[in-house]
Amino acid sequence: MSTFDPSFTSPIFFDALGAVAHSLSADRDEADTLTRCLKTLVESLRASQGVGLLHGLSGLAAVAEYGSLDETTRLAHFTLARLCLETGQAVVESQGEGWLAATPLTGLEETFGVLVFSVLDAARPPQPFLSALGRLVGSGLDASRRYSEMRTAAHRLERLNRLTTALTSGADLAAVVGPFAEEMRGLFDFDRLACGFVNDGGDYVELVTHPPDENWGMGGVIPLVGSGLGQAILGGKAILQRDILHSHRFIEDMKLLEDGIRSYVILPLVARGKSLGVVALGSKQAEGFEAETMVRLQPLISHLALAFDNVHLMQRMRDLSITDEVTPLFNHRFFHQMMEREIKFSDRYKSQVSIAFIDLDHFKPINDVHGHLRGSHALREVGFLLRTAVRETDYPARYGGDEFVIILPQTDGPAARVLGEKFRELIEGHTFLQEEGINASIGASIGIATYPDEAKNKPDLIRLADQRMYEDKALRKSGR
Repeated sequence: MSTFDPSFTSPIFFDALGAVAHSLSADRDEADTLTRCLKTLVESLRASQGVGLLHGLSGLAAVAEYGSLDETTRLAHFTLARLCLETGQAVVESQGEGWLAATPLTGLEETFGVLVFSVLDAARPPQPFLSALGRLVGSGLDASRRYSEMRTAAHRLERLNRLTTALTSGADLAAVVGPFAEEMRGLFDFDRLACGFVNDGGDYVELVTHPPDENWGMGGVIPLVGSGLGQAILGGKAILQRDILHSHRFIEDMKLLEDGIRSYVILPLVARGKSLGVVALGSKQAEGFEAETMVRLQPLISHLALAFDNVHLMQRMRDLSITDEVTPLFNHRFFHQMMEREIKFSDRYKSQVSIAFIDLDHFKPINDVHGHLRGSHALREVGFLLRTAVRETDYPARYGGDEFVIILPQTDGPAARVLGEKFRELIEGHTFLQEEGINASIGASIGIATYPDEAKNKPDLIRLADQRMYEDKALRKSGR
């Protein structure tokens, strides 16, 4: 199980990253970029001063300062900057009543320098925040350098800047795919665009498509293994499918063909040496894309990889506060927040909301025999199954341990019980841990409860669903 610093979700650090991201622009030189970032950072964190240092011919040099630095404070900033470069990671030291922090500025292929700043009367800046900050500002410096190198190609540069602006127009992929797709239409002819990132477990891609009412053959979640998207990511190479009708190689191909897509091109998003996702274009025309398309598209996507990485970073920061650490589902806290909201909606619109409480059967032997790591893998598979099975309006969450709960808005008791049986059949019909050669079977006991028909508040609703789940488990054990 991964560890996560809860202070990273503190609004002051999240807002500071957002403000710094907003201040970045590829059309500024490095000194201007660092000065603006320092000003934004210092003001956002109510800090006092900061220094931006970059590698030069004569070594590490300060190219931007903000605040009043005397010789003592300047020396402290330079000393911590050198320590940061030696260790290759962010460093924090106490300074009076506050903190002095330094983070390396990491671009696509190199470390440009160090950003050092002091924080007074605030919480200690957490490592995830500092790492994200260094990557964010580093990507801005990277963009500035690449912008400078491409100035002579004015038309291409203008389009690249517009694409980058489209990618920085929101804090998650769903918000930026539409503007990005519209800008891409000025360069390429296509009928469908998909962008996606690999999940933390590295076993599937979470996709957003444009037009939004059309998907990439299999919905918003596509397995890495067996899919064209997955092959592009795992192999780090673009894929050109000239005509699905005559050659279907991947699991999503036939679904795409049913949707009218005849050809497509898929390009991996590679940033900092790692494939983090894909961009795919689909056409309703056979031979809609040629090798020349790849030649034109690959460098463009490579230049945009850092912008996509920033979108992924911002989206991940947001998701960390609402997503379970093991499964791709919502966490316990978010479940309670959404349950309260749905009950209020139910009261306002005189509708019903149900919950399905699920407890896994025969799960403990997996932990006991094969270990907790494989137990976590099995829980991830359950989460993946539930996520693909729920409706768009539902909220699937991990309640704790091997218990799951799904909020079913505007759903009465009979309809909820039908859905509950669907979830049960899905889990019990799946063979778990196949790739590890274990081939385990897991059962599911389910309890359904409906508000306001059967419970008058949230605690009673959860208690009733939990009780019915245990009643279901007892019946299943007795064989009735």
